Amino acid sequence: MAEAKSAAWVEAYDRLAEEISRWIAGAIRRQKDLPFAGGHDECNYTATWPAFSAITGDPEPMAFCQGLRDQLLAWPEFYHGFYPDAKWDIEHSVENWTVFMVALAQADPGDEVTAAGIEDVVHHLGNWADGVPDWFDWERKRFVSEYVGTRAVRDEPPWDFSTYWDARASELALAYYDLRGDERYLEFAIAFATGWAEHILAQEGLGYWLMLDADIDDREGFKAAYGEYPEAFHARNIGWLPEVMRHMLHVYSRVGGEALKDAALKTIELGPEAIARDRGQAPDPWSWMREYQARTGDERFAGEVEEGETALVAAARTAAEQPLPTIVMLEGLAPYPTRKYAWRDEAGELRELTGPGAGEMMDACTLSGDEALGVRAMALAARELHLAATTLRDGREHGCNGRWLHGAGSLAVRVFAAASDA
Repeated sequence: MAEAKSAAWVEAYDRLAEEISRWIAGAIRRQKDLPFAGGHDECNYTATWPAFSAITGDPEPMAFCQGLRDQLLAWPEFYHGFYPDAKWDIEHSVENWTVFMVALAQADPGDEVTAAGIEDVVHHLGNWADGVPDWFDWERKRFVSEYVGTRAVRDEPPWDFSTYWDARASELALAYYDLRGDERYLEFAIAFATGWAEHILAQEGLGYWLMLDADIDDREGFKAAYGEYPEAFHARNIGWLPEVMRHMLHVYSRVGGEALKDAALKTIELGPEAIARDRGQAPDPWSWMREYQARTGDERFAGEVEEGETALVAAARTAAEQPLPTIVMLEGLAPYPTRKYAWRDEAGELRELTGPGAGEMMDACTLSGDEALGVRAMALAARELHLAATTLRDGREHGCNGRWLHGAGSLAVRVFAAASDA
């Protein structure tokens, strides 16, 4: 911890560390004898373990992750360090690297094995590997297909589209640039982000959020030429639209570029309505505005940001009055149930926990300086992890789905890391 804290803070901090250590030790015990099986997100249930190792000095989580990394890199079905067949869309196929490998590298930047494993994937993004089909069209600043592999690329309709989700792959290039300073990966991220900025700014409103090879600029035209697949993909994933906005802002924060800033601004202004058209409910863009302000220094949303922060602190204080949960629930059918927590009141009635979660509560603590909110955040994260660890599976088979145990564990580590910096 950065400064002296109260006895209540120290107790909550130590209790949270114990719960996290217990979760990780249990998962290692269950998973250590199972070899890597090729899952596109199979390593990601461990992605917060390297940070926990770095904070606590416990070598076991890091050692397990390094062993898992070695299995990933040595998987015999890879060709040129990656999946040969274009069986997954880009944002899913790179997940072991964007989530797990990047986290491992950031916890130990001098680890050349991890850095080389990331580079063995990102050099495909810009067509820099011999004997591998091109993935990126530098002239059009977009991927040639949503489905790419090291032996095959599905660059024919209806798969030859690019979507906002592909920003994850470009973030991987930026992460490698941060690790080793290779300028070509920064140039790739600039090209990708600029391509999306130009696409957004050229449209009336926000238009349609897929880029295809065909020179079609209306949604019905896409459907007529490509059938229902891209349309269904768009409708299913429109909620991830902020990812490309965040990537444009990330690149802008490095190199500037008014097109990036303007496209992000347009997304903030029109994105909630675009999402509502497909999802029926518009998200609150407050967090988007907050990131825009932090990345650009432009304070046009200062009033909304301040209002949102004030509301978060007030909501966190109200939520902190609830009892800690005693029940964990999964609502909905697999593979995407929602993890919820509850307690029973004096009459035996089930009461669902509401309001800001542990992560938001720690954010409210940072904003307000109210140490009691940090104590509550740590206690809540520890309790939720304890309940999840007695009930839910590790999540190795679906590492990008935070509904399982690792979702509660990852949140707990993030809260612990924030508390360590407080």
